[in-house]
This record gives sequence, C-alpha cells and structure tokens, in this order.
Amino acid sequence: MSFLHVSRLISLLLVMVAAPAVAENWELARDRGGIKVWTTTIPDYPIRGFRAVTVVKSSLSGVVNLILDTDNAGRWAYRTTRIDVLSRNDEEGTFVIRADTDFPWPLTDRDVVLSGAVSQDEKTRVVTIRSISVESAQYPHRAGFVRMPDMEGVWVLRPLPGGQVEVSMTGRANPGGSIPGSIVNLIIHETPYMTLRGLREAVRDERYQRSVQPRIRELGE
Repeated sequence: MSFLHVSRLISLLLVMVAAPAVAENWELARDRGGIKVWTTTIPDYPIRGFRAVTVVKSSLSGVVNLILDTDNAGRWAYRTTRIDVLSRNDEEGTFVIRADTDFPWPLTDRDVVLSGAVSQDEKTRVVTIRSISVESAQYPHRAGFVRMPDMEGVWVLRPLPGGQVEVSMTGRANPGGSIPGSIVNLIIHETPYMTLRGLREAVRDERYQRSVQPRIRELGE
C-alpha cells in the first residue's frame, strides 16, 4: 500500500473539516480520555470551528496505515458511510474524493466533494493532510443527499519521542440544508471527539503497526 495512494485517505478527510489556522479565542469544549476538543467563533461564518488533539502509542507509519485503510473506516471515522475516489495523482500526492456522512433521522444524509494533498516535512517528519470542498458540474449532486457547501480541513500527524504520535485535526464545515447553525454549534465537538476516540482504539491493531510505509520516515531517521 503506497503512502500516496490517496484513494485511501478519505475517511479522515470527511471528519476533519478544518477551521482556519489563524482562528483565535479557542474555548475548551471537551477534555476526556486523553482527547481535548476546542471550538471557536469564525467571523462571518455560521458554524464554529474546532480543533481536537490526542496522543497515541504508535509508529508514524502505523497511524498512516490506519488512515489509508478506508475499507475499515467505519470502525473509527464517526458516521462515515461511503468513500468514492473521483481522481488522484499518486506522484504529486493530490486527490479528489466524495465522502458520505450519515445524519440522524429525520435529517437527510450529507455528501461532500473534497480536493486535497498530503505531504511530509523532511526535517520534522510531520505528516500534513489538507483538503477543501469543491463545486463542479463534473461532480453532480445525488438524490437522497444534501451536498455540504463548504468544508476545509487540516490533519497533522506529529511524531514524538518514545514511539508516540500527536494527532490533531482542525476543522470547519457547513452542513447546508435547513439545520440552524445554533443547533450545529451545540454539538460541533462531538464529531472530532468520537473520531479521535475511535482512532485511538483502532490504531492498536497489529496489521497497522506491522506494516511499513516506504515513503514515511520515522522520527530520527
């Protein structure tokens, strides 16, 4: 499985939905089980942004292997139901995907088309995955789904000493449709918290820890 097989990045991209890095006035919304989630007001945007952080015991390749395994994304990516690869360039590490999200009844399920890229810093070994929603006639809306009008995201995987990795997700997303922003803001912390909780459990699987990503270099290499 190649590091740049970006077809397998979708599960985390769906839940990542990132807020701007320049956001200020973060408010701690949840601190439980080794996971912290902050939210913030974004000027001229109806939905609060979020940032979530946890630390897992894993090699860097182990976390990447989990993220790449979209066949099992439902084990940890909160409410992810389907991932379709629309295009990709393995040489450049770029991709376009469509991800489906299960919304509780009576709300209509959502989908989003995301364009993004993945990279690793040569010095720090930090892996960064960025994405942004796109609208194009090439990717028509589908019956039974509301297309999310806006989503941006950044995931950062930072290797730490002692065989640990800090996993952070910073996000913003507008679910579209008729859901009041005030309602969304009440539970905006739930998706990143549940996603990181699932990731912490799933990454322990030996199949992720045994495999090595040839293009991923660990801290100190």
